[in-house]
Amino acid sequence: MIKAIFLVLCTSLLLSACGEEPAAEIGYGEIRDGVYTNAYFNMRIQAPQDWSIQSQAAQKEMMDSGSSLLAGDDDNFKAILKESEKQTVNLFSFFKFEQGAPVDFNPSVISVAERIAQLPGIQRGGDYLHHVKQVLKAGQLAYQFPQDMHEMNISGVTFDVLPAYIDLGAVRVYQDYYAAKIKDYALSFVLSYSNEAEKQELETLVKSMNL
Repeated sequence: MIKAIFLVLCTSLLLSACGEEPAAEIGYGEIRDGVYTNAYFNMRIQAPQDWSIQSQAAQKEMMDSGSSLLAGDDDNFKAILKESEKQTVNLFSFFKFEQGAPVDFNPSVISVAERIAQLPGIQRGGDYLHHVKQVLKAGQLAYQFPQDMHEMNISGVTFDVLPAYIDLGAVRVYQDYYAAKIKDYALSFVLSYSNEAEKQELETLVKSMNL
């Protein structure tokens, strides 16, 4: 389960940093009374009651751990992933249970935004997810992609969705990667779950978002 937590932020493209720092341009957003808001994306989402909301420091730690796990012993891949983080902003992370809770799996939804203004070939979320898939396939973990991408409408915005899964010991972890191009960024969500009931709970949460 701990390894699965680290996987949820391995979504960055292999980009080099340029221009204004994304965090300064769009901000991290803020959470008040369990509600996350971000003015750049006009985003608002309410975390379910009693869910665990991760701090920016915790999100950064997961990003670093996820990159190391994905790259394995490949130092060049590690360096590329580290560089790509300069274009990525961690927005929010909601987990159903506190980290370390005695559960078989901890469902989560995590959101990141990556600056893609320098990549005119990315016209929609599916174009971004094509590259995400290549990164996951190039890593040290045996990701499987059982279905083609499909569309999901969230608050009037069309997101492309890439389903994936990975077997970690006795647990099969499913991850649905959502992405939409909004202004100069790819706004993405990663839903991580172990069964259909958890998937439905996470989809209901994401669909409640205002954009």
